[in-house]
This record gives sequence, C-alpha cells and structure tokens, in this order.
Amino acid sequence: MATPILALIPSGYKSEKVYSVLPSNGDGDFTFTREGASGQPNSTRVNKDGLIEEVNSNVPRLDYSDGSCPSLLLESQSTNTINNSNTVASLQYNSQTTRTDNVAISPDGTFNAMGIVPTITQGIHRSGYHTNASSYSQNDIVTFSGFVKANGYDFVTMGGFFGGEKAVFNISNGTLVSQESNVINTEIVKLTNDWYRLSTTYTFQNHIGNNYLYAGVWVMDSETGYAFTGDGVSGVYAYGFQAEIGTGTSYIPTDGAIATRLADQASNDFSSQPTVANTSTVVLKFIPMGFDTDFYDLLKFSDGTNDLRLEGFQTNNYDVYGSGLSTSGMIDGALQLDAGSINTISFSYSGTNIRFSHNGSTIATTTPTGNLPTITEILHTTGGLSPIKILKLEVYNDFKTQEELNSLTNSN
Repeated sequence: MATPILALIPSGYKSEKVYSVLPSNGDGDFTFTREGASGQPNSTRVNKDGLIEEVNSNVPRLDYSDGSCPSLLLESQSTNTINNSNTVASLQYNSQTTRTDNVAISPDGTFNAMGIVPTITQGIHRSGYHTNASSYSQNDIVTFSGFVKANGYDFVTMGGFFGGEKAVFNISNGTLVSQESNVINTEIVKLTNDWYRLSTTYTFQNHIGNNYLYAGVWVMDSETGYAFTGDGVSGVYAYGFQAEIGTGTSYIPTDGAIATRLADQASNDFSSQPTVANTSTVVLKFIPMGFDTDFYDLLKFSDGTNDLRLEGFQTNNYDVYGSGLSTSGMIDGALQLDAGSINTISFSYSGTNIRFSHNGSTIATTTPTGNLPTITEILHTTGGLSPIKILKLEVYNDFKTQEELNSLTNSN
C-alpha cells in the first residue's frame, strides 16, 4: 500500500509544536497554542504513569487516560467555577461528615487528597459546594466531577443537590448504579491506585431560584443507603472537584479563584507534498468526547480555501460536511459514536467518486455535488470547536478501493 503524505502518531512535541512522523522534513508538523489565564497552566493531562499532571500554556497534551498509547487531546474552552478545587475549606456545605486535607496520596502522586468521613450520627452524609451568584441559569447543561477513592465505603453519589441532578456510583468496581431524571450522561475513568474520576452531566434545575449551583458528593453504605450511622473512621478520599458549563472536560485546578482553560488549537500545512487534483484519502483513529453545540468542528480538512469538516450533531451523531458535498453530508445517514469510544474512520475520493469506512465496515455515502478539495491542511483552530482525542491521522494522495479502506480501519 502507498505511503501517506502525512502521518501523525502523537509522540513527539514541544511548546507550540506537535511533530508528525511524515513528512520527515517537518512540513507536516502541527503548530499548537493554548493560553492559560495570566500565564497559569490551568490544564492537566493523564501522563504515562497514570498520574494527573499540570501542563504549561502552549504545551500540547499527550494524554494516556485511554490506555498505553497517548492521544493528542484537543478541548474547547471551559471554566471550573469552584474557587478551591482541592481543599475542604471550600466545601461550604456539610451534613454529618468530617473533612480533612492531606490524608492520602492523590491522583497527582502527592500527599494532598482530602478525606470525607461520615460521623457516628444517624443520617445523610454529604459534602459539597455552591458557586457564585448568577454563575448558572436554569436549563444550563452542567457537569460536576471529582476524583474519589474508597476508604471503607464503596458507594457514592455525585451531582446536584436538588431536582433529580445526581447519580450513584460503585467505586469498588467503577460502575454506574443509577441516575436521576435530569442526568444526561455519566462518566467513570479509572486511574492508578484505585482512584476513579466520576462525572455527572445534567440539566440544571435552579431549584432554589438564585442561579447558584449546589453540588457535591454523598457517602453511602449501600447502593441505596443514603441514611446510616457511620463509624467515624471509614469514608472516602477525594481530589480535584470541578463544576463547569457543558460537557465535562479534563481537570482544571483552582486555588482561590475560578480558572479558565482556553481552547486547544492546532493546524498544519503540508502543501509542499505531491498531490493529485481533487483526490485524497484520510484515515483517522480518534475518540469523540461529546459536544455541547451541534455542527461544531472536531477537525477540518482543507486545501487552503475549500474544506471538509468532521462534525457532531444531536446525540452521538457524526458526519463530514463541506465543499463539494450535499447539505446532508458525506454519509448516507450518520455515524453514531459513543463519547469515549475508540473509532477509526477513513474516507477516500477522486472527483465526485467517494468511499467511506468505519472500524472495518463499509459505510454508505451520498453523491457529491461537485469535486472535493485536495487536502493539504488539517485544522482545529478558530470558530466553533468540539473536543477530540487523536490517536492516529494519515492522509494519502490516492483514491483507495473499498477493500483497502476497510483494511485500514480494521487494522488501525
């Protein structure tokens, strides 16, 4: 099979740069930016040791949270609206728990985890936050998340205090037990040393009516055991709480004030490489991460003027739109891809002839309305952006058979 004119397998990087494997002369390397507020990092990744690691501004994040191979993590802007994300002093609400700082090794590998221990009083054992006034509005999509580890109790609830906004998790085996009516999505990510990051995304009900977000964690003695008598010793460890508008993102540390991580932006130009007019093949192994707005770009494939755009819409639907394609997109229907799932797609075209493959299977396409652009640039930059993790990206200057595409997406 032919050699790609562009190949990105995330591995090498430095500030403002992600290195492509091909072309070897650097013409296909990606320029990268991500500013932090006032020069602060405000960004994290999971490193190769499975630990949370802060990353400086404009340094690409190669993230290992999905396995032993890193992905290039590209996220939209987001704000952690909790003023102090990792200290018990900021847990304004407490119902029959004892909270203590610096009691265990946290997911960042240091001795800075919080302890939350139910008291020996019968009742509900809960601890949590409220955000500043007017931070949120009714019907906002909100994600509350935090890292939790069992210390005698295996069940916790995470989410909003009121209005059907929370979910129950088993933190001994990393499973979802149940969720309430206004919960849209939950996520469980296992880290090292039996830590889990739990996320609950829900429709904010503004139950109190003051536009404060009230959210936190409940310690439970069973799947349904909210009210019980603790022993004053057992509990859970906690680290790194986050409350944000929209779909959940990577951890944004805060220390005394809310913090914003700006969007990751990456682009390249490999127009110096040989091309065939209106002919390209793209192979992309990636992880979709959900999206807050329909038809925002995960990636853009361009000839410098015209472009094709991988976009998401409605719930878990994805398609390619752009120059030379009908308004309904490249695919006849759409791909349904779960957030957090690993997928390999490939599309290949010459003029108005087009083929598509997903995970080794042929996908029906719609007839283009004109010639498609010859791809010489890949972009995740300005405009509306949806998050993506890139595991592998290749561009060829040929038109491949359906069998070749299926082989590429089955073996990647």
